[in-house]
Amino acid sequence: MPVIGRTVMIVGSPGAGKSTLARRIGASHGLRVIHMDQLYWTAGWRKREPTLQLALVEDAVAEPGWVFDGNHTATMPIRTQKADTLIWLDLPRRLCVLRILRRIAGSYGQVRPDMAAGCPERFDADFLRWAWTFPQHSGPGLARLYAAFSGRKYRLTTPRAVAAFVTELGGCHGGAA
Repeated sequence: MPVIGRTVMIVGSPGAGKSTLARRIGASHGLRVIHMDQLYWTAGWRKREPTLQLALVEDAVAEPGWVFDGNHTATMPIRTQKADTLIWLDLPRRLCVLRILRRIAGSYGQVRPDMAAGCPERFDADFLRWAWTFPQHSGPGLARLYAAFSGRKYRLTTPRAVAAFVTELGGCHGGAA
């Protein structure tokens, strides 16, 4: 039976279901949900100034009682220092890219709840290429993060494993993340 703490970090490829899982855990366990994309981006898909990004992340994790989804390497040390639970959604890249395409088709032109204001869903070929190559450029770093993390940790590699995790965790309603 999986157990989570009061400071939960969720990492993984775009399209893996990080935000969905974060919302489920947050709702069922009374944790604030923090989306990295809301701290990273500003309106018009402009990157926030790096120093401000770091300050926003530090403020967000200052008090326990959160589940934080997203990667962004520069902020990993801040979050891992405070996190007691790490969840790595390490799903197949074909599935992740397919989910991204479905997301684009379903919410094109709309701002998702986990995205910064003024950043509507769009088709971005460079982002899709980045998501496709995520296992090569970011997978090794996440593997090192996972290996070094000293708290509770879960590496979920299939939609079935995610669904089972959610069911076993209890209180999280819905299917696979």
